[in-house]
Amino acid sequence: MAKNTACDRDDVAAEVKAHFSDAEFVELTAVCGLFGQSNRFQDSMRLPIEEQHEVDKIRTSVRADPAKLKAYLQGILDHWPVDFPKTGAVSTEPRSATVPAGDSRGCRVPLLDSGSADADSVCFLNAASVLLGGISNAVKAWAHIPHVAKMFVPFYFAFERDGVGSLLPAQLRLIVLLKTHHIHKSRYMLAHHTLLGRAAGLDEERMHALSLADAASAGAFSPPEQAAIAWTALVATNTAKRDETVFVELEKHFTHAEVVEMTALCAIASNADLIYNALRIPLEASDELAVMYSVVGVDPGRLRCYLETVVSDWPAVMPLFDAGPSH
Repeated sequence: MAKNTACDRDDVAAEVKAHFSDAEFVELTAVCGLFGQSNRFQDSMRLPIEEQHEVDKIRTSVRADPAKLKAYLQGILDHWPVDFPKTGAVSTEPRSATVPAGDSRGCRVPLLDSGSADADSVCFLNAASVLLGGISNAVKAWAHIPHVAKMFVPFYFAFERDGVGSLLPAQLRLIVLLKTHHIHKSRYMLAHHTLLGRAAGLDEERMHALSLADAASAGAFSPPEQAAIAWTALVATNTAKRDETVFVELEKHFTHAEVVEMTALCAIASNADLIYNALRIPLEASDELAVMYSVVGVDPGRLRCYLETVVSDWPAVMPLFDAGPSH
């Protein structure tokens, strides 16, 4: 997982699945992806360690109080902004519907739907469908661990789309996303964001140029875009903390807030790539993708509605770790 080679290791996957359920297998994969995201962001930004007394507050227990998480979500809803930051307009011209091919080797876990999922997973699937405009195969895999998944999906959504807080222009975000997916050879996310890139107004020439090793110096991109591509390549490979030259160039074109967003966007895209590569998530039908990615901008009310649903469907009791014989 950490080295992005899990998709080709059937032997390792078989050994892990011999000891863990499908839901546990998804969670193990997601945990590794999450720390790949965290490491990339924190290392790239060179975040200093906190004072010991602050660290000690975090280390008091491994168990979290779910009521605090619910209160956090309610706090977001109680302080929902009247207006979100505006980004530039995007092209509305018709675009090609073709996408890169997906992985056809078969998903490593069943893809859940309303007929095969439990009640909590169905609640998650329904809420995600409203938020995303459809139920992707990734969401069907996440449904094995719905209480974790329901926090991840809106997090990614807010970075990916216009209208829910992003400061970076849509085209630049899609350049970062697509370059990240090329680096990780993530066919699943590359297909998804190729469609979203077209919705954002990226032309085929520039999207193809992102697949090239020297994309950062390609004439198809402006100097700010070239700086962003070079930074993305470093963050995606977790080498940004050692490169001062690229960061100095990045700071010439972007504010601190934009650098944070760009770095986080690349880190979270790397997270998705590692997870979906390892699970070998198959690509959806082209018409399903077209519905989900017809526009890059969204009404922030969709995100608010999703969070309200999560809070209203909050379980009376969260699942607890079962230290049974298999563990």
